[in-house]
Amino acid sequence: MPIKSGIYSIIDAAADADFTKNAYNQIYAGADTTAVINGTSVVMIGGSTIEVRVKSISGTNVYVIGDPIDVVDGSPTLSNYPNP
Repeated sequence: MPIKSGIYSIIDAAADADFTKNAYNQIYAGADTTAVINGTSVVMIGGSTIEVRVKSISGTNVYVIGDPIDVVDGSPTLSNYPNP
């Protein structure tokens, strides 16, 4: 869930997705490609996005967008962030 509707705070390449620390809800194709999203092969056009809860992903030129799990779960301490 984005912090503010449609605004996310994390973007990672599919190969670098960290499902332990982040929750991803959008996929962006940087070029025409095929991605395997949650076990399903999906052909994507460069520049397109898909809104879906991402549990697994692979592919090249594919990026996942979301928020840290602390934000999604509503942790009151947000312990992954340093103090300003």
